[in-house]
This record gives sequence, C-alpha cells and structure tokens, in this order.
Amino acid sequence: MSRRGEISIRTALGAQRSRIMRQVLTESVLLAGLGGLLGLGVSFLGARMLLALAFPSQRGIPIDASPSPAVIAFAFGLSLVTGILFGVAPGWIAARTEPAEALRSTPRTTAHGASWLQRALVVLQAALSLVLLVAAGLFTQSLNKAQGINMKLDAANRYIIHINPQAAGYATTQVETLYRTIEERFHALPGVVKVGMATYTPMEENNWGTGVKIQGEPDPQKGASWVKGTAEYFDSVGTRVVMGRGFSMQDTLKAPPVAVVNQEFVKQFFGARNPIGHRFGFPDPGKDGAYEIVGVVEDTTYTSVYWKNHAMYFVPLTQRPANSDDPVEKDLSMYAGAIVVETSRSENNMERLAGGTLASINPNLTIVKFQTFQQQIDGRFTEERLIARLTSLFGALALLLAALGLYGVTAYTVVRRTAEIGIRMALGAERSRVIAMVMRGTMLQALLGLLIGAPVAMFCVRYVKSQLYGIISVDFTVMAAAAATLAVSAAIAGIIPARRAASINPVEALRVG
Repeated sequence: MSRRGEISIRTALGAQRSRIMRQVLTESVLLAGLGGLLGLGVSFLGARMLLALAFPSQRGIPIDASPSPAVIAFAFGLSLVTGILFGVAPGWIAARTEPAEALRSTPRTTAHGASWLQRALVVLQAALSLVLLVAAGLFTQSLNKAQGINMKLDAANRYIIHINPQAAGYATTQVETLYRTIEERFHALPGVVKVGMATYTPMEENNWGTGVKIQGEPDPQKGASWVKGTAEYFDSVGTRVVMGRGFSMQDTLKAPPVAVVNQEFVKQFFGARNPIGHRFGFPDPGKDGAYEIVGVVEDTTYTSVYWKNHAMYFVPLTQRPANSDDPVEKDLSMYAGAIVVETSRSENNMERLAGGTLASINPNLTIVKFQTFQQQIDGRFTEERLIARLTSLFGALALLLAALGLYGVTAYTVVRRTAEIGIRMALGAERSRVIAMVMRGTMLQALLGLLIGAPVAMFCVRYVKSQLYGIISVDFTVMAAAAATLAVSAAIAGIIPARRAASINPVEALRVG
C-alpha cells in the first residue's frame, strides 16, 4: 500500500502486470526463505531445549537433534509455498492497479482500513493465544500445587544410593550380615546421621502390592502396597511413627514377624479401632496371621502424589511372613534396592564416598544409581514440568503471532487512512486523539479475541482436568493474568503504528492522498 504511487508510475510507463506481480512474488519468496533459514536455526536450538526439558538429569541423550536432509527439504518447500501463497494476493492487487485511479485522491478506499477477513484472523489469533495462556497458567498452577503438598517426607541432606546385592553375588542367606556391615561402614563416615535400607524408596517409580486380610475378621480382602526396610529406614526418609514403634535391630530373620502400617491402612481395615497387636496376612487359608502390627506411621507419599488413599504396610528387610512356603533362598524380597543416607550437612562428594565405602565391602557391590532425595522427588514431576513449560512456550508463541497480527493490521490501516488522518490533524485534531483512535481499533480486536477465547478456555479445561492436580475449573487469577498479558501485548503492538499515525505531517498526508 505504501508503494502504491511507485507501482502506479511503473504501470503508467508501460510495465506489464506480470512483471509487477513477479517482483512482488520475488520479494515475498525472499522474505519467506529468510524466515525459513531463521526457523531452521530456531528449531535446532528448540529441539535441544525440548530434550533438555524431557531428560533433565540424563547425560548423553541418545537422540540426535541435528536436522536431517528430509527436514531441511521440507522446511525449504514450506517456505517456498508460504512465500508464493501469501505473495499472490498483494501481487494480484498491485498488478491490477490503474495508474489514473492510484495517482489521484481515492477517499472511497482509504477509510475502510483492514478488511473483515484480516481482522477476523487477528481476532482468532488473539483468542487462541488466550486459550494457550490459560492452559499454561493451569498446568503451572497444577505443578506448583502438586509439588507444594505435604508428602510427609524430609529430603534435606538425604541421598539415595541404589544397589543390587544379587548382581554382586550375594545369596539371600548372606544379606543380613551384609546389611549390618553397610550400616556400620556408612555410620563411620563423617557427618552421617542415619542409614536406612529398603526394597524401594518414596517417590520412586516402583510399587509392590498384594491382597491383605485381617486375621479373624470376615471382611473381604483389600489391596495394599508393601515395603521392606531396616531399623533406621523411617528416620532416614523423614517418616514419623505416630503410634507404637518402628523397626529395631532385634527384628531379624529369626525374630517373630512384625509389621508397621500407615494411617490409611488403619482407616481402611480398622476404622477407629486400635490396630496395635492385631495380626494380618494374605487371603490364602492359614496365611492371614503372617505379621503382627507393632506400629503406625504417617501417610508418606510413595510412587506419585496423584495416588491418594494409598494403604501401605512395612516389614523388616530380613524378615519373612510366618508360615511361608517358599525357602529363604528363593525369597528375592530380601534384597535391598536402595540405601538412604542422612547427613548433618550437605555433602558434595557423597557419591564418591558411597562408591568407595561399597567397594571396600565388596568390589562387585557398585552404585546402580545415585541421587539426592530431592532430585528423586523432583524427577517424579518431570512430565508435569515438561507439559507446563511446553504450554507456556506455545502460549508465548501464539501471543507473539497475535501481537504481530495486530501490529500488521493496525499498520495497514494507518497506511490506508493516511489522507483521513492528515485531514483530521489539519482541522486541529490533537496527537493524543489520533493515538487513541488507532489504539481503539487495536484493543477492540484484542477484546473480541478475549470474549471468544475465555469461554473456549473454560470449556476445554474439562478435557485436561484429569492431568491437573487439585484443579477442576479455570481459576480467576489465571484468567485475569492471561487476559492482562494479552491486553499488554495488544497495547504494545498497537502503540507503534499509533505513534506513527500521530506523527503524520498533514501537508504530506494530503499530498499522498
């Protein structure tokens, strides 16, 4: 539009329409090609960023983020098609310009501004950006809620050392002595406060479960998860004993089998009754008295915060259920899967100390995996964190596109209304009124996008609420923040062409018209 006079002169001097259209298409394809090259660079960095988000703690990811020839060819073809597709319309308009009509004042076309199709597309862009911004806010809010709940754990100065005694050559008849040695050696390290061992630990991707029946009661069996641990296990992970006792050093293979249950286990199997002294076991005949309950612990979160009403029982690591039919040699549950070490202060070299301590016991006893307890807990939120960051990224991209669309349509409108704006200013219109006039059209489009996007966002939340923690509807704060972000972006997009319109020289504007 701003080159309308130039194109009119070219046409008046005999330039063919095909030549003008080729020039416009060439410029459009060149811009699209430059955009494609920039897009390849952004996509290369973006792929590495996505891999880093998906695998935050993994070293040497076996995925190549470099674009393949097929990807480069696809990007080139897409850029070419985009340049041609979006260059045809302005090229066609420019080629059909009549010299006499273009060179004279044309008030009948300058006042219309952007077409309804352009405005509709920008409104839809704004609506889409609002929906994605709301989604980003909801997933981020869900992540914060999930990470912020009280898991009844203490991750401060605690380290998880995964081991595999079976792979190191230990038989089940040898593990009791091994565990005592591990406890003694780790306690000898400076700063070590507690040393616990278990088959698996809280917030680890692992779960062992079985049917449970209370001895002497006709109630049908219910399911419960179970963990085997040592005397200091509960203290090492920060689980508090609220009734009775925990495990002791006397709970050995030859001692009577005992168990500690969590509060949810008591709620489901005993209600308001005191569970201490009762026996429970398995649904098989003669197996319902396998363990005696000696204590109750808090409902520590295992596996996932999304798993609620999780009944659990805990038994000593080297004990076996009473009247067990399987020989000790075949009981693989006696193998510890992890050591939990609590220290009095943060230890940066704990992995090296742990590896050296295990090697001093047996060179074949190596570390399978080492993490701080906090890293293990954070690792269970990797998927939620990835979704929250991706929706935030997509929301930002959609917002950028909407802002660019608003800027483009507003700038296009200002160019077409140059003569009108010049007349207004010649008749005494102030700069502030011109800016307000232009901004009014921009903010109106953003408002229409908000009015369309808000109900769509509230409708769509029902399809993702299963992936949200503690959220069943769109929070007012999230909606307000998304709307404010959209409004600020629209204002920034509109203020540039609005200030340009207010800077128009009336004499030059009337000459252009």
